[in-house]
Amino acid sequence: MTKLLFASVLISTIFSVQFSSFAQSLPRLRRNMNYAQARTLLIRRGWRPVVNSEQVNNPDRNGVIDYLIKKGYPEVVDCSGTGLGLCLFQFRNARGQTLFVSTANNQQESTIYDWRLE
Repeated sequence: MTKLLFASVLISTIFSVQFSSFAQSLPRLRRNMNYAQARTLLIRRGWRPVVNSEQVNNPDRNGVIDYLIKKGYPEVVDCSGTGLGLCLFQFRNARGQTLFVSTANNQQESTIYDWRLE
């Protein structure tokens, strides 16, 4: 009985350690990847969008940010109004790490431009 209990606790511990490690790892992101696909992969790995309540609750937000929030991306931090028109999105994992993802082509189908982990 004791051996069975110990074995089940050991298996449970190993599974939870492996699962939490998997849940915190970054998926393979690549430049020009579709943002919607990258977002789905991140969420599946345990990364949570950081809702930008300042933008979500702003009735005067600019057109690109408004478009992205209405599209279901409340994690948008901000967008530049010139050049490539890059937008920045924020995610956080259970370890407290923050992932910033920048995108281009935001008025069409947003694509990954770059990312950084802090």
